[in-house]
Amino acid sequence: MLLVKVEYNIDTCRAPPAPPSHIGLQVYPRFAEFITLGGATKHTLTNTGATRLVIKIKCTNNRLYKVSPVYSFLDAGSSHDLEIFREEGSSGNDKLLVIYKEAKIDDNDPRIAFTADTTSGRIVLPLIVVS
Repeated sequence: MLLVKVEYNIDTCRAPPAPPSHIGLQVYPRFAEFITLGGATKHTLTNTGATRLVIKIKCTNNRLYKVSPVYSFLDAGSSHDLEIFREEGSSGNDKLLVIYKEAKIDDNDPRIAFTADTTSGRIVLPLIVVS
């Protein structure tokens, strides 16, 4: 009977680390254009990544601009509309900030998902007013 001694390093026997999850978001069109009398625009948010996203929209001027939805989930590979409404008023250097991060499996409420300070991505959407 032949006995063979096998030596191994515990560090090399561990499972390889999971690949990083790919997240990505596109907004089209990349800017919103209004007249001083107000108006509305519609944009498409598309999740180009492999995981579900949670999204939050922030604005530099909540008095003149309203958005719908402010918070949302977006499944991998899917799209939904973002509507921006502008009231009548003078123009400024305003913008929307689209903040997104990977949603956890047990996330059911997008507002609660954003109570943590972690974010993965941001897209700036300029709000342009023409005379």
